[in-house]
Amino acid sequence: MRKGIAFWIVLSCIWKAIASTSVHNRYAPGQLLVKFRAEVSPLEQAWVRQIIGAKVLDVKGGLGIELWQVSPFADVPALCQQLLRSGWVEIADPNWSLQLADWTPNDPLYPLQPALPHIGCPQAWDYWRGSNQFIVAVLDTGVLLTHPDLQAKLLPGYDFGNDDNDPSDPFGHGTYVAGIAGAVTNNGIGVACIAPEGRVLPVKVFTDAGQGYLSDLIDGVNYAVAQGAHVINLSLGSNYPMPSFDTTLNAAWNVGVVIVAAAGNNNNTNPFYPAYYPVCIAVAACNLDDTRSSVSTYGDWVDVAAPSGDVYSTTRSGGYSRNTNGYTSYSSPMAAAQALLLYPLVADGPADRSRARAQAVRTLIESTAVPVPGNYVAHGRISISASVMAALTVPISGRVTINGFAGSYNGRVVEVNLRPLNSSTILATATTTANSTGNYSVSFFNYLGYYDLAIRAQGTLLKRVANRRVRYPGLTNVNVTLVPGDINGDNVIDDADLLAVLFAFGQSGSNLPEDINGDGVVDDADLLTVLFNFGQVGE
Repeated sequence: MRKGIAFWIVLSCIWKAIASTSVHNRYAPGQLLVKFRAEVSPLEQAWVRQIIGAKVLDVKGGLGIELWQVSPFADVPALCQQLLRSGWVEIADPNWSLQLADWTPNDPLYPLQPALPHIGCPQAWDYWRGSNQFIVAVLDTGVLLTHPDLQAKLLPGYDFGNDDNDPSDPFGHGTYVAGIAGAVTNNGIGVACIAPEGRVLPVKVFTDAGQGYLSDLIDGVNYAVAQGAHVINLSLGSNYPMPSFDTTLNAAWNVGVVIVAAAGNNNNTNPFYPAYYPVCIAVAACNLDDTRSSVSTYGDWVDVAAPSGDVYSTTRSGGYSRNTNGYTSYSSPMAAAQALLLYPLVADGPADRSRARAQAVRTLIESTAVPVPGNYVAHGRISISASVMAALTVPISGRVTINGFAGSYNGRVVEVNLRPLNSSTILATATTTANSTGNYSVSFFNYLGYYDLAIRAQGTLLKRVANRRVRYPGLTNVNVTLVPGDINGDNVIDDADLLAVLFAFGQSGSNLPEDINGDGVVDDADLLTVLFNFGQVGE
């Protein structure tokens, strides 16, 4: 009997647990706390762990509670619900994260980084800090590989300037840029960065003598794409067009890599390449009052601005320094880090890299930018908080059709419930009113992943819409045909609904719940509808 139940777990609960992306930062990815029922034997326990694909990380002594690790992309709350329903366990909890309001990193130089609170990092960090499965490639002069505030986040890279696998930095430019893009954050030393959980791929495209060539830059981009980078930062460029590089960048974009490039430090509107190419997010530099830095290139071809008028970052000596020159080399990695922070919120995992995902990230960055004085860039100054909130706020829209309804839907209440897969548990509910043709739109905040929806209109049973991916930019065409007659909203058509129609019999007006066919009056037709659908239960 128990093995039959466990087999049901295989079918309905494992369901490729890795298919869902845990993005709420509400619990440790892929971790849950489980306690078996007393009657479950050790052999049966081991069998269940094997089926689930769980590794025991810890056992809470004397309590019999085990800490399990499953796929980091599992929908852990749904998995816990399935385990509880199986009858094998008495406890199954996600390893919920505990955090203080207004999460502030403990890096001692964070108070000297005013740009980060200015662009809304603390507000964003309360909800999301990125994923260590996502990568920004920094194509530059290399990186100090042993820097204590970078080392833990660095992936093995490559040196195309010298054709070896040692992308060390003899100049410091790349190390400084890498610190802005991805310094280790909340480690009690040094500085913080915008995407605390992202990884950095160092790609050196200059020789040790400081010479860079277009051919090495092309190789660097192709390498970053092959290594799984989701974002490429280019704090470099030329005043001269580079058509071959444009082609290279378009190829990277088409497989889902967000390209971010410095707009240049020419204090004019002249094109600077590769930032000028449409495939790039061109980044100007601004001060902390959002005015343009005195050296930054600007113009309607430049997409966004980021503050680099007061920047603290890592140096090739192993320490830190402040820069107030307002260079776009240091504004570009801020926008690149923003892209690194956002990419996991629009993707199903690190392998889910596509042009559609890259476009979603770019749209989030540009559409949430804050207007700047003089409008010296196309969209404004980046806002980390606004972009994260937008990514976590998912609209769901569609049309409801009520069987036999002939009137206007205008003002009719529509309810949308969010449930775990294959469950009747309601996680969140949103209500709205439909327009005359039954179109509706609601939004859910901080629920990203795969869910079942349950939808009803005023006076109808719930209709389940199974296994929908809730993520930015939203779900459209969630259209349902609904069964009328549930007047009191208990999701069953029964005597109570019949009595409601009888008590309202003869009333007239708009949006009466008892006016089931929408003809403006409660009459025999509505009574017959309840009788015809009597006994039906919603999904």
